[in-house]
Amino acid sequence: MKFSVYVRRNGRVSSAAVGERVKNIRSGAGARAVAASVLVAVEADPAGRGPELLARELTAARVNDPRERALATELVYGVLRQLRRLDYTLAPLVRQGLERLEPVARTLLRIGAYQILMLDRIPAPIAVSATQDAARQIGAGRITGLLNGVLRKVAAQRERLPSGAGPGDVGVRASMPDWIVGELVRAYGDAAEAEALALRDRAATTVRPTLGKGGAEACAAGLAAEGFATAPGPHGTLIVTGPGDPFATKTFAAGHFVPQDPASLAVVDLLGDVAGRRVADLCAGRGLKATALADRGAEVVALDVSAAKLEELRALAAQLGVADRVTTRVADLAEAPPDIGTFDFVLVDAPCTGLGTLRRHPEIAWRRRPEDLASLVALQDRLMANAAPLVAPGGVLVWAVCSFARAEGAPAVPSGLVEEAALDLRPSAGLDAFQARRLRRGPPS
Repeated sequence: MKFSVYVRRNGRVSSAAVGERVKNIRSGAGARAVAASVLVAVEADPAGRGPELLARELTAARVNDPRERALATELVYGVLRQLRRLDYTLAPLVRQGLERLEPVARTLLRIGAYQILMLDRIPAPIAVSATQDAARQIGAGRITGLLNGVLRKVAAQRERLPSGAGPGDVGVRASMPDWIVGELVRAYGDAAEAEALALRDRAATTVRPTLGKGGAEACAAGLAAEGFATAPGPHGTLIVTGPGDPFATKTFAAGHFVPQDPASLAVVDLLGDVAGRRVADLCAGRGLKATALADRGAEVVALDVSAAKLEELRALAAQLGVADRVTTRVADLAEAPPDIGTFDFVLVDAPCTGLGTLRRHPEIAWRRRPEDLASLVALQDRLMANAAPLVAPGGVLVWAVCSFARAEGAPAVPSGLVEEAALDLRPSAGLDAFQARRLRRGPPS
């Protein structure tokens, strides 16, 4: 199964070429037109991030109706989650071949099929006609006949999914590439399909309240004043529900919370009590875990190879009121141990395939390739080897990956470190799939 827009039979399709096809999206366009524009852009740009592209297109099209915004979001994430399953139904119905269609046509067929097969509240005739309207709104009116003919066939025959137990059949039912199904089998054995389907569930909106700004109580009160409900979630998170976007609220702007999955916070918990201690976060990225540690009272030295990500980290720390407890430094841990001394606590949230976050980032399933796993495992071994010298005698190193792939959760343990505890968090528990290990260095002999 290929992510067919940018891995085509006839080669790579550039983002510029795809953008040309959807440049005529009109102000006031509906949810389906916005979703089509976002999905084409996500497929064309391997670095494109779905949430950011969706926010951009909703703004460009001036979609203000909360119902339309919600439908656009549902269509974008729903199609990405169910891509292989949708294509399994569509492919036999496209005479010229689904893969041979231009990207915008294939994307609109997926959007129409998703509505017909997976959104009971939208009658099939409405789904067909509204998808044709979307084609016109993005300057692709020439394909309305194709959409009408194929989508009417989808409505008539519905889904006929394979029933076998092999990776191919499971991959269709769970809408995943075969190789990812294989990694799930290695990780979970007979429970692989259940875990795969859990990865296709929609993740709840979970946030981390800022302790230094009143914690969960102040966060919940602020959100309640803006029309949102909250409930306690695992590992100190809050589950947020309600109309609209909680990240467009005054409470968010004031730094009372950030989005974070409970599994990510479970990794922070694994470090233990960090208040008043120096902690090195060696692959800090945009700083979710670094700022969580600082919010718990740690003095954090945050390293990353990307200066741009560290700039975002500093902005986040300032928003949350913990900037005075975070120091940043650009460094490539893969090259050599950084010259920053030793620490009682070291965190390596290693670059990985990200397969454990498919609930929130479904496009990852279609971007990753089997060869990525081998190259990332080699990188992770270098990161572990270069992180070990930074652990002081008696100190703790926590290794984490947001992936269920067993090769990523088991780097070689450097001499002098001994495993104390481990986490293996499953999607079926309603969490992102994380693996983490807590290692300790013995005292000087």
